[in-house]
Amino acid sequence: MKDLAFVIGLALAGIDPVGMILLMTMQAVGLPLKKVYLFGGLILFGTALLGFSLSLILGNGISNLAQALGQLPDRVWVWIYLVLIAVLIAWGIKRLLAIEDLGNQNSQKNSKGIYAAALFMISTAIMDPTFLAVLALSGQVNDTFLSLLYNFLWVLISQSPLFLLILAVMCNKHHVFIGKFNTFYKRYRQPIRCGITGMIFLSAIILITDLSSYCFLDSWLLG
Repeated sequence: MKDLAFVIGLALAGIDPVGMILLMTMQAVGLPLKKVYLFGGLILFGTALLGFSLSLILGNGISNLAQALGQLPDRVWVWIYLVLIAVLIAWGIKRLLAIEDLGNQNSQKNSKGIYAAALFMISTAIMDPTFLAVLALSGQVNDTFLSLLYNFLWVLISQSPLFLLILAVMCNKHHVFIGKFNTFYKRYRQPIRCGITGMIFLSAIILITDLSSYCFLDSWLLG
């Protein structure tokens, strides 16, 4: 029971509205009901089975990996920082130069867009510290049922905004909410886009500042 309460606490701490926002965006352009269920199912089963598989493969190695990362030499972190900075700057520049094609938004209706969005959501779970903590716990219990339960619970709770929206779609109660979101999104799409791009460049600047501190002062600002 203590482990179960711990998993629930981790899931509550990891609640993520991104899946709900993606679904609302796709619903705003007329996503069919079957593909709403497909999107939710892919995220639920894909993320839970990924966590279950990783916990079986890595087991206690997850906590050992975290400790090993903390003991990496500084020169390795320098190269990691350089790669991250280059990726962030390239991503930011690409967003600045991109011309938004509203007509292409309709491509989100097809299955390819659903699979891409679901794959994005599943892959981002790996970078969530609460998900990694659940993996570490699942790898230690040596019980297939509990390991599956912990991973499914984490997905259901952490993605509760998404699954509540899917429930609203099932009950045909989502139109007002999505209509308001669509109005808001159309009105503030450009500021939101600029804000996201700004956050990407800000992240790069923070890493550059930290790397410069190490290079010139031999001290990491971020620990």
